[in-house]
Amino acid sequence: MPEQIRLKVGGVDPKQLAVYEEFARNVPGFLPSNDLSQPTGFLAQPMKQQAWATDDVAQIYEKCMADLEQHLHAISPALAMNPLTQALRSLLEAVALARNSRDGIAALGLLQKAVEGLLDATSGADADLLLRYRECHLLVLKALQDGRAYGPQWCNKQITRCLIECRDEYKYNVEAVELLIRNHLVNMQQYDLHLAQSMENGLHYMAVAFAMQLVKLLLVDDRSVSHVTEADLFHTIETLMRTCAHSRANAPEGLPQLMDVVRTNYEAMIDRAHGGPNFMMHSGISQASEYDDPPGLREKAEYLLREWVNLYHSAAAGRDSTKAFSAFVAQMHQQGILKTDDLITRFFRLCTEMCVEISYRAQAEQQHNPAASAAIIRAKCYHNLDAFVRLIALLVKHSGEATNTVTKINLLNKVLGIVVGVLIQDHDVRQTEFQQLPYHRIFIMLLLELNAPEHVLETINFQTLTAFWNGLIERMDDLRHKCSPGFVDAWLELISHRIFIARMLAHTPQQKGWPMYAQLLIDLFKYLAPFLRNVELNKPMQILYKGTLRVLLVLLHDFPEFLCDYHYGFCDVIPPNCIQLRNLILSAFPRNMRLPDPFTPNLKVDMLSEINIAPRILTNFTGVMPSQFKKDLDSYLKTRSPVTFLSELRSNLQVSNEPGNRYNIQLINALVLYVGTQAIAHIHNKGSTPSMSTITHSAHMDIFQNLAVDLDTEGRYLFLNAIANQLRYPNSHTHYFSCTMLYLFAEANTEAIQEQITRVLLERLIVNRPHPWGLLITFIELIKNPAFKFWSHDFVHCAPEIEKLFQSVAQCCMGQKQAQQVMEGTGAS
Repeated sequence: MPEQIRLKVGGVDPKQLAVYEEFARNVPGFLPSNDLSQPTGFLAQPMKQQAWATDDVAQIYEKCMADLEQHLHAISPALAMNPLTQALRSLLEAVALARNSRDGIAALGLLQKAVEGLLDATSGADADLLLRYRECHLLVLKALQDGRAYGPQWCNKQITRCLIECRDEYKYNVEAVELLIRNHLVNMQQYDLHLAQSMENGLHYMAVAFAMQLVKLLLVDDRSVSHVTEADLFHTIETLMRTCAHSRANAPEGLPQLMDVVRTNYEAMIDRAHGGPNFMMHSGISQASEYDDPPGLREKAEYLLREWVNLYHSAAAGRDSTKAFSAFVAQMHQQGILKTDDLITRFFRLCTEMCVEISYRAQAEQQHNPAASAAIIRAKCYHNLDAFVRLIALLVKHSGEATNTVTKINLLNKVLGIVVGVLIQDHDVRQTEFQQLPYHRIFIMLLLELNAPEHVLETINFQTLTAFWNGLIERMDDLRHKCSPGFVDAWLELISHRIFIARMLAHTPQQKGWPMYAQLLIDLFKYLAPFLRNVELNKPMQILYKGTLRVLLVLLHDFPEFLCDYHYGFCDVIPPNCIQLRNLILSAFPRNMRLPDPFTPNLKVDMLSEINIAPRILTNFTGVMPSQFKKDLDSYLKTRSPVTFLSELRSNLQVSNEPGNRYNIQLINALVLYVGTQAIAHIHNKGSTPSMSTITHSAHMDIFQNLAVDLDTEGRYLFLNAIANQLRYPNSHTHYFSCTMLYLFAEANTEAIQEQITRVLLERLIVNRPHPWGLLITFIELIKNPAFKFWSHDFVHCAPEIEKLFQSVAQCCMGQKQAQQVMEGTGAS
């Protein structure tokens, strides 16, 4: 027999099986069999009737097989006969069959095999082998999901169908389902509805227990790495809530407690549900991954989009082309697009995908033709994008009655949600090939369109701003959870756009935009934090960091009061080693204030009129304190009881034994500011003002001195940084914490504490300007006042370069002559 079909020991190999499969398919007198559920193509591309025959798909399968073989070779020989190992070999054979096949049936069979394999594996197996087993099955599903193969539309639909239709013994493997969800392989809208129905209003105990586990895993236990929100499990949570309410006494164990934890976010969502803006945003994001479109809808959407683009760019079109727009809306009616909200949503999703795909093609031209002008390529991208944005703006403007702002804002939120959802899906699929240009253009042009000086638009200005804020917050949450820089540059450009900043911080009455913009910056700092903390700044991160510094410089110049009011919230999330970033924020002072020159000889800080005025802090800094901790703290400040408070303080602040992550930084920051504000109030109540003499001998200073002595080097550094964060422009907080820092230096029982205080102050001074005013006056007082004997300490003279550094800083702070006198011990006190 020919070598290709000769049987060997061990059974039929994939290549031989492919020969038999070919004969089975091509029966004489009949057409080859087809898969009716095969994935379709995209705009202006042929249907992928034979996607499996293309080079791209062949390469994907080859790579998948190579990766699987590598995993199999890495498995210990002792586990060769393990059922999981055998299952992996079977999976490899299924991939080979799909590669050699000429229809979609094998691909569908491979997908079902991978999903069922994940669901069938239990956690009782060898841990390393189970991990490898799951990685292999995910690898196969990700290969099928690749846009060059079958794409997320078809793949996620089929995976979700497998989860819904599989047998009960497979269906409730919560670890496997969670894994599929976290890897963006499930249509959440469809699965959420199925899970809610499966619980049968709480009567199906197994489904209820499974839903509880899934909600706990995705929304409670490890929220930081999950892209899933309460909106994605809306119906599941609703059913669990109803089950809990109807039979709280007999509810499944743990359900009431779980619902109590989830309730806050869920009820906030419910408050805005069924027409509310936040619900519409999340609804749009969820529906962006709903690909099961009615037949012919894609063709209608493509036709309408092309018609509108031509109309928009025609010579007769103008900015207020109401007549042309009315005619186009009539066309939308004629095509049935405006019949239901669902069809409108799908229309916007399809148009977004089409515009994005056209942009990718235009940018691909530049890769194939480097001589092509970047400006021309961008113009090609903008040709469709700008027309689409204008259509959105006109639909928002003319939706509902002129006075009905709710309809307009709901439509805007839905569209923004769709764009964000398409962006997320695109980013997940393309990953390093992702292009941010089309999304950035949509957002920025829509912002400009909706902020035009028109009465109808001006009536919804704040709601429009809120809608954009929700969309930007949603996207940054997704970016931060994935630590992915794909869209973050465009995101920063959006929040730093002059129109957006002006609307947020200047034009919106009663400073309503301030807390929203503060949250955007906090999210930006949180995104940067892991890279800055570990000093892992590759080229993209360096660009992002420099961009962030420039945004802060703009805010420092144009909106310093904003930085003043939110300094605490910003410093709370900026890593301790980001000194220049923090200095920029702490250097802000109100524009109506004239800062006294900190280098003025014999400056009397306590005589300044502003020094007794408390600054405005718009961050709820006590919110991070556990209720019992705050109760004990308040009691100690008033009565110095419980007596164990000081001895237990370090353990209350410590969260682990891992160096670099031992302490709860947010709790330390909150403790320092809260104790300081209480101390200032206590001193004022006695008719005094903070000074080196009035801050002593109090419960407040007992806490600070205890922290300085009891904490280790890491904890003390964080504690002293928390104090230094309050050394800003002239105000009562700056004055009190300056005195506190100097008092701790004077009263320190070891030179190690004094050296660390010096380090915290000095490292903030040796970076580029600006430097906070309170920092300067504190350091000048420390090195100038003979009472502190600063120049006699060993750490000042421990090395020639260190001594030279101190001398250089002293000369910058006081001038060469005075610095020389102080260092020689002849300066006036």
